[in-house]
Amino acid sequence: MRMVQRVDARIPNAALIRLREDAGLAQQDLAQELNDLAASKHAKHPQITKKTVGRWERGEVALPQPFYRRLLAEYFDVAVDELGFRRVRRAAPIPATSSHELLTLVAVPGRLEPRVHDDQRQWRHVRTGLNAHRHGLAVLAQQLYPDHQVPGLEATGVIAHPSWIPEQPVPIGRVALELDTSAFEPVIVGDERETAATRPLASTEARYRRYHHAVRDLATPRLFENRLCFRLLGLDWAHPTLRMQFGQMGFFDSIDINEALAHETALHHLGTTDQDSLASKGSWRRLAFRKLIGDPADLSRRPLMGAIGTLTIRGGDSPRVVLHQRDGTRVAGGGGMAHLLPAGIFQPSSYVPAAVDADFSLWRNIQREYAEELLGHDEYDGSGRPIHYDQLEPFITMDTALADGHIRVWCLGVTLDALTLCGDILTVAVIDPDLYDDLFGAAVNSNAEGTVPAHAFPFEANTLLRLRELGQLSPGAAAALHLAWHHRATLLHTQS
Repeated sequence: MRMVQRVDARIPNAALIRLREDAGLAQQDLAQELNDLAASKHAKHPQITKKTVGRWERGEVALPQPFYRRLLAEYFDVAVDELGFRRVRRAAPIPATSSHELLTLVAVPGRLEPRVHDDQRQWRHVRTGLNAHRHGLAVLAQQLYPDHQVPGLEATGVIAHPSWIPEQPVPIGRVALELDTSAFEPVIVGDERETAATRPLASTEARYRRYHHAVRDLATPRLFENRLCFRLLGLDWAHPTLRMQFGQMGFFDSIDINEALAHETALHHLGTTDQDSLASKGSWRRLAFRKLIGDPADLSRRPLMGAIGTLTIRGGDSPRVVLHQRDGTRVAGGGGMAHLLPAGIFQPSSYVPAAVDADFSLWRNIQREYAEELLGHDEYDGSGRPIHYDQLEPFITMDTALADGHIRVWCLGVTLDALTLCGDILTVAVIDPDLYDDLFGAAVNSNAEGTVPAHAFPFEANTLLRLRELGQLSPGAAAALHLAWHHRATLLHTQS
């Protein structure tokens, strides 16, 4: 016979108290609301009183009967495990189902409770609206950070700390990188209580623990792997050498922060029934997770994945640029936006330690993205051997051209997407026209992430203005185009 151990210490139920107070209810009010809900929805008539609620909140009743827990969960629209009750420990514990098994089980069609099914459907609905309105939502989120506006980039969704953008473009050879594999852990990881509204129910008892768990089960994109990434820890733009400090993180660490922030913003700034109805002004109201993040430039608060976006300019007398239309069904973040080409997460080409060392380079990352996105190479997905850059094309040609000045690469700084707080390490590559045509004359029309336009855009004021007015540029693309145009005299100097 199993013996139930007594819980001697009374621990106040802070979670339940907070739920009640956030709803603006006294204990008597909550008791009446629960009685009314039981009668109207379940045809039951419990006698819940102010004293009952008080005993729950004081911890005198560690775990109310299941029907009461269900009523509370339904009333506050939370999972049962968010009510703060403690399960009584048993002397002989029953083997528990792992969280992975639980998530797999509840995702099986036909087994979902109606409340879980409805909650997951609403989550998908919000995510669809998010992908359809990323630019508009980013512009609204930008309004929340008046101290991080970038002059000339109003209404683009771009924010940055003033010190993150150098006064002049910095040649890539003058950017020094430092890697700390034992760097401090971030304060926020994405499983906090404040993310609950962004994580749908996995069962009647619990929500998905992380945002990427929900994406995996309910909206799996074509590209979704938890690969090793370099995490931005700090910037020092002091001359003559610019320094960037990095640690390591997983790709899903970024999804749990960035896409949860975007989902929360969409949830409270899009119409509940009409997803095309966008709020007219950004508001901090009900953005609990964004408030928890706080200062977007504080890199100790959250893991900030480094993503390198390169504005490619075909030089010559009539310079041109090329952009990339990202497909929201293929990528986990940034779907539906026109972005820089190439652009990619700052990460090694393989898990092999030698590759981590060799690929800890902005230039190597840019080269691989050119090979993948413009030439259709797909062998650099992290599962293979380290790349021998000195033995393979197009890397040999690109290295020679960089050394000879036929490719010139600068760093423009680091900006953030106000919606997701994702970081963009902005670079620009100016390529001599003949070399550009030789390298990318056979560019593919599409890749794993979306469509590559058949023709590049003229790099001139009217075209850039039109692209911006269309409202489809990602914040990173808008920032790179603006900064490159501002510094065009430096970037487009007479080629040797």
